[in-house]
Amino acid sequence: MQPKFEKIIDYCKSKNIQLTNQRSLIIKIIASTADQLTANEILIDLQKINPKANRMTIHRALEFLIDVELIHKIAFNHTYKLCAHLYCKHDHHCQILICQKCGNQTEIHNPQVTGALLEISKTHNFKLANPVEITGSCEKCQMEETL
Repeated sequence: MQPKFEKIIDYCKSKNIQLTNQRSLIIKIIASTADQLTANEILIDLQKINPKANRMTIHRALEFLIDVELIHKIAFNHTYKLCAHLYCKHDHHCQILICQKCGNQTEIHNPQVTGALLEISKTHNFKLANPVEITGSCEKCQMEETL
């Protein structure tokens, strides 16, 4: 479940995260949908509010929002999605389950998976990406395959 925009703003204030007007608008756009959005889709929506917005504006803002862990960039399909667990007490490593057929995404935080992956990455001197993307088939697509 996605946090409401007001909760995100409160979270940013509590963490002293500086949101410019553009960053706030981008967060509002991303928070307004449960789906993941491409940078181009975000830009189109942003230009409805601010016609002067451009690709550079979007990409700088998205990088900032990733760095402060408000959103995730999903490499699988080059999309962006709001972090679903802003107020969790655990570290911010997460896993994203991605359906290869329909693109559905579910963010999870499994400490056992995180611990095992961090241990493996340390053993192999490998920097782990965050989020870790796990691909497969969602329940709906599995059901459709059996019909």
